[in-house]
Amino acid sequence: MLQLRKKLAPYQERFYFVFILLMGGLVSAGFTSNHRTYQILFVVAALFLLLKIAVTDFTKRELLCMAVVALLIGADLLRNGEKTLLLTIMGIFGIKNVSLEKVLRYSLWTKVVLTVGKLLLVVTGIAENRLVTLPKNGVSVELYCYGYYQPNIAFANLFLILTLAILVYRDRLKWYMYAVFSAIMLAAYWVFMCRTGLVVWVLLLLMVSGYHLSRRWKLEKIYLSLISALPLILAILTFLLPLLSLHNAAVRTFLNHYLTGRIDHILRFWDQRRNLILGHIPREPFDSMYFHTLYNYGWIVFLILLLAYWGAMWYGVQKGKHYEVMILGIMAVYGFMELYPLSVAWNLPLLFLSWPLFEAKEKGAALTAEPTP
Repeated sequence: MLQLRKKLAPYQERFYFVFILLMGGLVSAGFTSNHRTYQILFVVAALFLLLKIAVTDFTKRELLCMAVVALLIGADLLRNGEKTLLLTIMGIFGIKNVSLEKVLRYSLWTKVVLTVGKLLLVVTGIAENRLVTLPKNGVSVELYCYGYYQPNIAFANLFLILTLAILVYRDRLKWYMYAVFSAIMLAAYWVFMCRTGLVVWVLLLLMVSGYHLSRRWKLEKIYLSLISALPLILAILTFLLPLLSLHNAAVRTFLNHYLTGRIDHILRFWDQRRNLILGHIPREPFDSMYFHTLYNYGWIVFLILLLAYWGAMWYGVQKGKHYEVMILGIMAVYGFMELYPLSVAWNLPLLFLSWPLFEAKEKGAALTAEPTP
């Protein structure tokens, strides 16, 4: 058994690529966990991940941290069936000794092919294009889903492709490429009517512009340190805004209008927040990764995730991972108004949360050279 493990160890990076590209690819192609195809390929991907973890050497500290988090997530899965974070911790635990740079680059082009391919299948009439009715700007609007569960998810997949392009190409992207990307986002907005995604894209443009300005004055570390506080600030706002709404009807009306009823949704379950050591039974999905995590996983997991997110951003600031910190920051903003940034199958930058755990180098820990075929 030890000999087999030793022979397979050089291939651990390839095992991980099968897992992460399969799971990310399924999301890009519009599959959800209810699809039979998704369920079959999830089993295949999970087996490759287990094989990868089995041939990876972990320290006692790493194993202890992984075991505690896995037990907490597993307990909530058994209690209320909540599984959003399951795939995320699988991705984070399996990333040791894998090049994050390669993961991002391969995932970018996988998502380009599958997302564009899915949209083309719908446009040409080969794939179904469901029509749904959604609340937009205070009125109900009929929108096509273009092969996805909701129009917002189609927009989110395009947003992620452009975000990954920024991560992969960094300073090599010239201003006119950002102009092209913005044109794509604007066109996608008119088709999918995703106001949240467009607002977050504008914030990302402002964030990147601010970063380039701060570099001119040698203030980028201070600038990024401020950005690293975003998940903490947004977590506080997640609890502060409902409190303000409870005591001021005008504020409640204003917030519900611009947050599309999210405050009222949270307030229906507001009184149960104090006793959530573990996740609530039954589960309830929220369009906020912050309150969703608290309600469905409890205070312990919520605080662990929040501190891990902030810790990864702080680590990135200290190690000069500037673009990674900005993208983690913008995903924290996206997660304030949507749930899917909580899943690594969509939000690949969550893999950066492995930095404090595995002390990963910028291009991944060195692997044993793979044997030539």
